[in-house]
Amino acid sequence: MKKLLLLFVLFALWACSDDKVSGISTVETENAFLIRVVRGDSLPAANVVARVRTVDFVRDSANESEVPEFFVEYVADSLGRIHIDSLAVEVASIEIVSEGEGMFRRLFARDVREGDSVQFVLEKTGSLHGKVYLPEGVDYAWVQVYGTDRLVKTDSNGFYEMDSLPPFEYIMRIVVGDSVVKNSAKVDAGEESLANVYAFEPDSVKVLDFESDNEKFFINDLGISVTGYMAVTDTSVRTTPSIDENFASFLVDAGAGREGKALHWESSAGFGFWSFFGTWVCKEKSPCNLSAMDSVVFYARGTGIYSIIFESLGKSNLEGKTLANDTLKSSDEWKRVCIKPSDFKPRDDLYGNFGWDAVSEAVTTITVAAYDSTEVWIDDITLYGVKPSDFAIK
Repeated sequence: MKKLLLLFVLFALWACSDDKVSGISTVETENAFLIRVVRGDSLPAANVVARVRTVDFVRDSANESEVPEFFVEYVADSLGRIHIDSLAVEVASIEIVSEGEGMFRRLFARDVREGDSVQFVLEKTGSLHGKVYLPEGVDYAWVQVYGTDRLVKTDSNGFYEMDSLPPFEYIMRIVVGDSVVKNSAKVDAGEESLANVYAFEPDSVKVLDFESDNEKFFINDLGISVTGYMAVTDTSVRTTPSIDENFASFLVDAGAGREGKALHWESSAGFGFWSFFGTWVCKEKSPCNLSAMDSVVFYARGTGIYSIIFESLGKSNLEGKTLANDTLKSSDEWKRVCIKPSDFKPRDDLYGNFGWDAVSEAVTTITVAAYDSTEVWIDDITLYGVKPSDFAIK
């Protein structure tokens, strides 16, 4: 009888003991912090791995195998449950990435001590890309994300990419030479997010160099892709190449002793009409304030009358433009053109001309227009006195 009683007690103790899998309990305990993890379809995220680190951990670029001072891996059970009995730090980060879905959150020791429960829903992972503006003499930067082991090295232009990031507003740590910079970056589910780091940005921006092979321009100084387009103000306007042709037809070898490509077309228009190239450099809902611009500088050759135009377009803006005209007299020689804000036409409301003071505070597009019988080549449009951060979405 005593032997049977002893066996019963041992069985009871065994039945009540924690069944640990990779450091976690798969059986609910009275004071444990319970996490339920489900996928986007609401089904349990069975057997996913959750990595818990110190919230301020960043991986050392010189030691890729570095392990944070506090690091624990948990594996969810078949019902997507994770039990955490204690947290050795006051604040930690928890990250799950599985099959293109993930989550990233902060964990607090007080919640674990109180035995709270929470449900995490895995969402599609996103990605992060951008440009770190490098000071002269620095060839690259390291981009890190606090609370994760994410670490990437930029290229020589400062561009970086980071994929498979769960949706979250991250704090980044950027090592540039001997300097350390912090930045924030929000990653949305399934989206490609842009996060430029402006700590060492220049005070000029080359907005167009026309080195692309199609209508998409990668603006190196801004780290963004924008679409260019050709158009006419009336069906009577003729262009060569035709605006119906692929936009790449307008991008040609610069010629006349200049390297690379340039924008080129011929235009024939009656009085009051013109053809034009345009591209968005700022979004309609987030126009750029370029009122501090000292000058716009570019290279041009050709014959005839053309203009550089800054526009404010979109229902949320004033829907106007400011323009500065110039006359070209030689197709065989490039000239450097410098236009100051004072060179833009005063406001006359003719064809929507609101003047520099009004439009410069809400710029969305840059346009080059050709009037009458004009042939024009344009290259390397650079704005001085403004910074890349002036183009950031507000």
